[in-house]
Amino acid sequence: MHSRTPAGILVILVILLSLAGGCTSPASSGGTATPVHETVVKDTTLPAEPAGTAAPVSTAQKESIAQQLASVRSTSPVWLEAYRMFRNIKSTEYVHPPYTDDDAAGVYKFDCLGFVDHVLMNATPQAYQEIGKGANPSIESYAAAFSRLDTKSPVARYGTRVARPIDLQPGDVCLWLKPTTLDSGHMWIIAGEPEVNPKRGGEVLVRIFDSTGTVHSHDSRSGSAFKTGLGSGILGFMVDGEGNPAGLYWEGGASTSAGEKDTTIVCGRLAR
Repeated sequence: MHSRTPAGILVILVILLSLAGGCTSPASSGGTATPVHETVVKDTTLPAEPAGTAAPVSTAQKESIAQQLASVRSTSPVWLEAYRMFRNIKSTEYVHPPYTDDDAAGVYKFDCLGFVDHVLMNATPQAYQEIGKGANPSIESYAAAFSRLDTKSPVARYGTRVARPIDLQPGDVCLWLKPTTLDSGHMWIIAGEPEVNPKRGGEVLVRIFDSTGTVHSHDSRSGSAFKTGLGSGILGFMVDGEGNPAGLYWEGGASTSAGEKDTTIVCGRLAR
């Protein structure tokens, strides 16, 4: 048996700390950490498309994504804030805490939890505070809060739970959670209207906003100067015979097999 050198132990500690940094995609893993927010600026207006950004939007795919998002008619404060941030991007990157949330400069560097936190603090501050009980919520906190919601009438200051993916609306917040592993899960915000995949009846496709290190299908980060961080792509919900979520297709419509089938998948529609 080989003993570990002090340097080797230090490397292991650094790796473990990195794993404890926040939410993940299927291609990476990590634990949940309390996020640190550097700047939060509330602005509910929708600015003009940013000029001179490093992320080109001239390709047919990106024009299509921009057109899809521009065609959404939603009064959800969560959707409006997520869309404003998406249009405001000058630089973005997927990182674990500490985050950089600089609206004035258009710089967004965070993981999925940090992105959702930033949106909800600006869009639904009362619900955000209630979920976190005065602290920054973990993914587990969100999962517990959404699971307590009723599907018909608002509970406390949260909102309602959305049980079936086909019933999701722009601005709804969803997550999957693996509570028994270091893979803490993922969070995202619904960006468009869901539809059943015509080629795979057990899949509901929907465009989302998220911050990730692994892109989805038809994703704004594909071919962009910013390959990770805040963006928009298509996610697929695997559903059972009653339309309830049973797993995820990370690349909606393109993944050949469903992943994350051993997870908690829950969605909420928040207010105030």
